[in-house]
Amino acid sequence: MRVIKPNWVEHTGGEKKAKCPVYSMSVHPDGTRLATGGMDRKIKIWSTLPILDPEAEKVEENHKLLCTMSEHTGSVLAVRWAHHGRFLASGSDDQVGMIWGLDPDGGGRLWGSDEVNVEKWKPLTRLVAHVADIIDMAWSRDDSMLASVGLDSTVWIWDGRTFDRIKKLDKHEGFVKGVCWDPVGNFLATQSDDKTVKIWNTDTWELVQSVAEPFAGSGHATFFRRLSWSPDGAFIAASNAKNGPVFVATCIFRDEWTHPISFVGHANTIQVASFNPRLFFPPGQAATRGTASCMLALGADDFSISIWRNTAHVPLVVLNNLFEHSLLDLCWSNDGHHLYGCSEDGTVCAISFDDEEIPDLGTPAQTELILAEYDYVPQQRRIAPPPSVVSNGFGGASAAASGVVNVIQARKAKPGDQRRRINLPNSSSSADPNVTSNALAGPSRAPLARPRLNGPSHGEGQDNEPSVFDAPIEQFASPSQAQASTARMFRDAGSAFGQGRAVSPSKTGGKRRADALYDDRAPKGRMMGGGVRREADVREIRAARIPQAEGAGGTQQRLPTPVIQATLRAKPREGKGGAAADGAMMLEARNAGRAGEKNMLSYTVGEEDVWVDYLPSPAVALAVGGRCAAVGCENGQVVVYSSAGRHLLNLRIPHMPVEISISGHHVAILTDDCNVRVYSAKTGKTLCTPTSCGHLLDSSTATPFEIIHFDVHPTGAVVIQTSEPAAYALDPFSTSWIPLITPFQVTGSPISGSAGPLGPRGPLARIEKNLRDAAQLASVPRTERPEWWDEALTLGHLEMRIKGAEALGSGEEWVHWVKEYARYVGKEGFEGRAEEMIKELMGPLGISAATNEWRSEVDGVTKRSAARQVVDILAQSENLASLAAKYDSIIRLVQSG
Repeated sequence: MRVIKPNWVEHTGGEKKAKCPVYSMSVHPDGTRLATGGMDRKIKIWSTLPILDPEAEKVEENHKLLCTMSEHTGSVLAVRWAHHGRFLASGSDDQVGMIWGLDPDGGGRLWGSDEVNVEKWKPLTRLVAHVADIIDMAWSRDDSMLASVGLDSTVWIWDGRTFDRIKKLDKHEGFVKGVCWDPVGNFLATQSDDKTVKIWNTDTWELVQSVAEPFAGSGHATFFRRLSWSPDGAFIAASNAKNGPVFVATCIFRDEWTHPISFVGHANTIQVASFNPRLFFPPGQAATRGTASCMLALGADDFSISIWRNTAHVPLVVLNNLFEHSLLDLCWSNDGHHLYGCSEDGTVCAISFDDEEIPDLGTPAQTELILAEYDYVPQQRRIAPPPSVVSNGFGGASAAASGVVNVIQARKAKPGDQRRRINLPNSSSSADPNVTSNALAGPSRAPLARPRLNGPSHGEGQDNEPSVFDAPIEQFASPSQAQASTARMFRDAGSAFGQGRAVSPSKTGGKRRADALYDDRAPKGRMMGGGVRREADVREIRAARIPQAEGAGGTQQRLPTPVIQATLRAKPREGKGGAAADGAMMLEARNAGRAGEKNMLSYTVGEEDVWVDYLPSPAVALAVGGRCAAVGCENGQVVVYSSAGRHLLNLRIPHMPVEISISGHHVAILTDDCNVRVYSAKTGKTLCTPTSCGHLLDSSTATPFEIIHFDVHPTGAVVIQTSEPAAYALDPFSTSWIPLITPFQVTGSPISGSAGPLGPRGPLARIEKNLRDAAQLASVPRTERPEWWDEALTLGHLEMRIKGAEALGSGEEWVHWVKEYARYVGKEGFEGRAEEMIKELMGPLGISAATNEWRSEVDGVTKRSAARQVVDILAQSENLASLAAKYDSIIRLVQSG
């Protein structure tokens, strides 16, 4: 599972262009676009490619923001793609809903802004009926109907093709804040501040059931009560429920409408529930209703997301502190692999699952078979059959509508007509106070531009009324289908708008880019993010990276260099806090985003600001420890500060730093030319000359290994973990890289593997465990092992552990593996190895030049005391008892005098 927080997906408002809440989001059925709606009254459409693929994000031609729509005059509270992908519905606190369609000849610079629309989504019609904020919207599974709910306590049902009003449901007694359709088509569910979930029959629009008990103790303060219907149609997950004093989401079972199951664990109100659109079936078993299971995501006011399977009593995963404010919306991609979430803090996240993590993911056809078991047939057709059938460009046939898209506008209120206006907390609206929505009145505003949609079946020159796309896009489109799906959508839109041209997506740098439609795009320079990028545990924020050109001759290994971001933050890493190990310290860099601003660095402890400094160049890397803090800048400057803010070191190195690590007084710097530098902040001296790690990234394949972890230890040893997976330590005394663990040991050593011993807790054990988990490799089968394989690999692995523990300054681990080595050589009778080890531990017995070079202890454990223990172990060996007796007398002599 990967958690990504793209800091460039944002809505901003105010004079300072600060991030504002993102109220709603929806991912396009083909997975290529993400629509968001925010307090800034805008709808934005983003490409999901650079969100999900870090490599694609680095390619400049891969557009991030595809379109900005700003026709709403109030905060956008709901955005929902139709399942066929041609329409986007939006609802706002300006009381108006809108339907948007793709204009293939649109695009260009957004009026009054520096933003450039790569695509153009234009409003096709307005949905005017609500007299207060529209809170949520939902399309029926066949897109024949659209439901909208709002703070006027009503539910409106709209025709999915003509957008005529079908029905008004008004039996709720409080604000309606959530709506979802039964995937079978028989029911509609709505949830309200009147503390009920109501179930409506879609044939008669009669109220079937009102479920109240789980919500009796719920509050009224939440923005939303978004609920979700399971993809098999079996039950509804409803938010904002309580089980006694506990905040839960409750499960409402179909037909009986009972609620015996609750999802328990969140520490505050659950605002949104969202089912994965795919079903799951155990591998090797028949896909039936009895074997089907579902995956559910919940977002709450405790700033966390939990993901559940209905077959388990505990969540699969809980992502805590993912946001700084409440979760407001969640949506899944149709392929079932990606979950998107948005928050009141103005940020969004993407959570991705690999195939290996969800091997029981079912197919769309299996879901259809499960739904078909209900054998539901609507009592009447709501939409008359079209007169002709035309190609839809999506592998099927589309009905060409003969009617006109019904355009409904608001009109000015009559004098004295006072309409109730209700806004969400912290939301803003600048709707014209003289214009209100009248559900029954005709238009008074100038109508929106109505596209002339010439269907492919019409001849040229005919004056055709708008036609509506109503054939489904590929359900559950895979990433490989997304590019073709996008091209077909543009082709269909081009035909419908009378252009009749297709657009072929282009390739750049091996990555798919957005359709190259327009030549008047503004040049894109290095962009600066608008906020903080955080990992799931929100402990440290690292800069994103962009590719670096090769060195002279194309042979020098180069690391990706950080992208300049608006904000970077760092906290002490676990076990490295020193004087403030509780993690209360934080180092924050704010880079200048526009002319006149300065690059500022601040150091805080708890809520107290301790010191501030200003940097001549943007910060790209940060680190903080108990005794000092450090910042690396784009121009190669590195400044190391004391906890009081004094400059302990001020360096200008020849390459840009990409990582900095601190432990005690030791500061390690990794630069983009693959060199590692280690300094002592206490003495101001370097512990070793710049040492290259580029050769550690060499691979037998065309793709080099990547550095996945960079750290410095109290001894000054630097540890690098690579994606091979392998780990190496830079010993400052020898200025060489010592292997700590490699795949050869993981797969071949008898003391490795998933069940092999790791010794006492310490840095070496943690590193080896991490790499074992990352490797997921089976041991070499016994039948393939040549003579002396086990002995050679065991000795080599034990010796590697001894050297690694010494380099890391882990005395407890070091003496443990020294004794394990002694036991093994004693059992096998390797006298030569045993004697060499004792001599090494004893060290020089007289005064010589070697005495000054010999390190007599490891982290407080003296080597001669370890020699005593080794001799005692060897004395118990039948083969080496005489050798132990010999050195026992020597040790006694040394100790006595």
